[in-house]
Amino acid sequence: MITQLALTVAGREAEAVGELLEAAGALAVRFEEGEGPPLYDEGLAAEPRYWPRTAVIGFFAVAASADLAEYALAGIAPVTARTEVAEEGWEREALKDWQPIAIEEGFWIYPSWMTPPAGGLTVTIDPGLAFGTGNHPTTRLCLRWLYADTRTRQAGSLLDMGCGSGILAISGLRLGIGHACGVDIDLLALEASAANAALNGVGARLSLGTEAPAGPFDRVVANILARPLLALRETLSAAVAPGGRLLLTGLLAEQADAMAAAYSGFQFERRLEEGWCLLIGTRA
Repeated sequence: MITQLALTVAGREAEAVGELLEAAGALAVRFEEGEGPPLYDEGLAAEPRYWPRTAVIGFFAVAASADLAEYALAGIAPVTARTEVAEEGWEREALKDWQPIAIEEGFWIYPSWMTPPAGGLTVTIDPGLAFGTGNHPTTRLCLRWLYADTRTRQAGSLLDMGCGSGILAISGLRLGIGHACGVDIDLLALEASAANAALNGVGARLSLGTEAPAGPFDRVVANILARPLLALRETLSAAVAPGGRLLLTGLLAEQADAMAAAYSGFQFERRLEEGWCLLIGTRA
C-alpha cells in the first residue's frame, strides 16, 4: 500500500513543506488548489504554483517514512488526512484530476492511460513533475498557433525554450515539423520530455539539452515568464531564422507592451486568453 498524507498550508510555505515531504521519502508530491486567487512565481513555468491556502499531498511507499514526515511537520503544518491507496496505479491517484484537453477540433492532448477518440490527431502527454499538460491558457495559445501554422507550412524546425514536459515540441513534431529542440534547466523536465517523445514516436526527431543550440530555427517558442524572457532576449532573437516566427508567452496581458518593446527587432501580433497574452513576432 501507498500512504498518502494531505496538508493545507499558507501558499508560500508549500514549496518548503513539499521539500520536507520529499526529504522524508515521498515518492511524489502534488500541489492542489486551495483558497484565494492563484499565485505565480518567476520560474520557468506559467501555471499557478501556489494559492494563499495550498493543499500539499505526499505519497509514501514506506509507512515509517510517512510517520517521520507527519512527526517532523507536526509543529509546522499538521496532517489533515492520512489514507492508504493501492500500489497498483498510485501514480494515477497522484494525477487523478487530469483530463483530456481539446485544442482544436480533431486535435487532442491525452494521457497514456486513457483511450483517445478515433480519428484526428492525439498527442500523448503523461503529466508529472514537469510543467506542461495543455491545461494552462498560455500552452493552449501556443498549441493553437502551432496547429494553424502547420496547416500551411509543415517541415522546418522548432526551438522550445523551457520545454517542461515537451508538450509544445512534441506537438509540433506530431503536426508535421521536421525537427525540434527542447531546452530546460531542470533535468527532470528533460527526462519527462524524452519519455513523452518516446510515447509519441518522435524521439528520434527531438533533441534535448540545458542550453539552446545556435540554430537558426523556423519557429522559436518560449512559454516561460517575463523575467526569464527578458534575460533571454538576445538568445531567443538570434535563434529565429529569416522568415521565422518568435512566440513569447507566460505573459500577463499588462506585461505585453513592455515585452514587445524589449524585443525591438520584431513586430508582434497578440492573442489573449483568460488574462494571458501570446506575442507572435516577425522581424521588423
